[in-house]
Amino acid sequence: MHPLSQVFTFALVSAVCSSHAQTSPAKLATSARLDLIAEPGVRALANAEIPSGTGTVERMNWVPEADRARSYTVQFPVTHFAWSECTVRFVPDGNGPVTLSLMGPWEDASSGVVYRQEVLWDALQVSGASIIGNSSQKWPARVWHNEPLRLKLNGTAKTPVTIHAKARAVLPPDYQEMHPLTGRSTPAHRAAKKFLRGTNLGNYLEAPPGQDWGAKYAEADFAHIKAEGFDHVRLPIAWHYYAGTAPDFRLSDAIFAKADFLVTNALKQHLNVIVNIHHFDEFTSNPPAFANKFYALWRQIAAHYAKFADDVAFELLNEPKDAATTVVLNPIYAEAIRVIRETNPRRAIFVGPGKWNQVSELPNLRLPEKDDNLIITVHCYDPFNFTHQGATWTSSDVKTLKGIIFPGPPSKPFVPDAATKLGRGTLDWLERYNTLPTAKNPCSPLAFRRPMQQAKEWSEYYGRPVHVGEFGCYTGADASSRARFYAEFRSALDEFGLGWAMWDWKAGFRYWDDKTGQPAPGMKEALFVR
Repeated sequence: MHPLSQVFTFALVSAVCSSHAQTSPAKLATSARLDLIAEPGVRALANAEIPSGTGTVERMNWVPEADRARSYTVQFPVTHFAWSECTVRFVPDGNGPVTLSLMGPWEDASSGVVYRQEVLWDALQVSGASIIGNSSQKWPARVWHNEPLRLKLNGTAKTPVTIHAKARAVLPPDYQEMHPLTGRSTPAHRAAKKFLRGTNLGNYLEAPPGQDWGAKYAEADFAHIKAEGFDHVRLPIAWHYYAGTAPDFRLSDAIFAKADFLVTNALKQHLNVIVNIHHFDEFTSNPPAFANKFYALWRQIAAHYAKFADDVAFELLNEPKDAATTVVLNPIYAEAIRVIRETNPRRAIFVGPGKWNQVSELPNLRLPEKDDNLIITVHCYDPFNFTHQGATWTSSDVKTLKGIIFPGPPSKPFVPDAATKLGRGTLDWLERYNTLPTAKNPCSPLAFRRPMQQAKEWSEYYGRPVHVGEFGCYTGADASSRARFYAEFRSALDEFGLGWAMWDWKAGFRYWDDKTGQPAPGMKEALFVR
């Protein structure tokens, strides 16, 4: 029997607004989603992959176990300022219908309420299967999670089906677009050239008073950092632990002395410096309640370093999370920047979005449009199951993994300890890690290349430089895999023209080994040998 083959190409026409009343809060989508679920007679869908474009392919872990083999859910990143294309391929085990659902992402706004993140889908092409009905469908289709467009595909056993489409995010009502800056020679762009290759001095001043996280820094560290080829250091500091009571929240002389030791020794070695606020959890748990403390900290830090060289930059907040969403932080950031500008009108300030500085949150970031000396910071630790394997502070799944190599697949399938109970998402990831070739493997450069490309696209569109303030791999991974990971990540950063600060100098993700007085195996070659 010859495989059914049909290609549908649809021209761009005016979008038709949904007639349903909006009951969910609107939010700008940063990804588009398509779901595939086959009828029982098809038995299973197999070998799903994304041969072009970037995204994730997973089984539907919310359906009954017996139905998961007949399902896939696919997500790929989108923006509102350009179309993004995606191709998905899969193979039905038997003849019969497969439901294709085009939609937006799922994200809880509150208990039982999903954000309305609308997506336009267009230029749909299907080969290897026929589309049943829907001949009058208007394109582009405007959809969201609770109002998807469902199409029936009639497939043939063992015949690959390929779906190609493009999508873009729909601007929500009352969306306030940030005005792009023109030119690439702003003060921020000039400052960003000082922060191209950096390292974090972690596990020291971000620890609560009285706790020792295993890292101490001496003058010799800065000489080594400079000699290795780094041009800047990032200083994670938990200033809030050293603040007095309201309303002044006066910082102690002790914390300034410790911070100044790091700053001045870095400057002696002609290293540039980023000073941040780290682990301010009481603020990120309740930003309105602690905003005044946040402003007071920055008023004092800014005044203290006002006479230091412009080689010192400020970073408002490390990895906002929980209640400190990007939308909540936007006006707080604006006020903090205003406070800093009272004493530091020309100093570079690093600003990062919410969700732990994720790239996907950049579309929600709003910056003071008249301030052209702001550098955007993002973090990326993908693929997380590899970079954080064995780390005791992570989720129960990741900290029990040991022996994940980079890149996948392994020469022998990874089999977790039988006594370890892993979640469905981790098991699905391990299945793809064990079976997919490197170019499509979740433990490969595929995991971080698209976020870095997105950061570059956002930077180019809005005229704001982007710096990757943290990336790295814990020493729970083998040394060779770590070196390969850092080399591939650095290669991607070079390709997209992004400055970076690896995590970290000599703590749990170490570049430098104090015991040998040398870089950890492979790290020099990974980050500095071209």
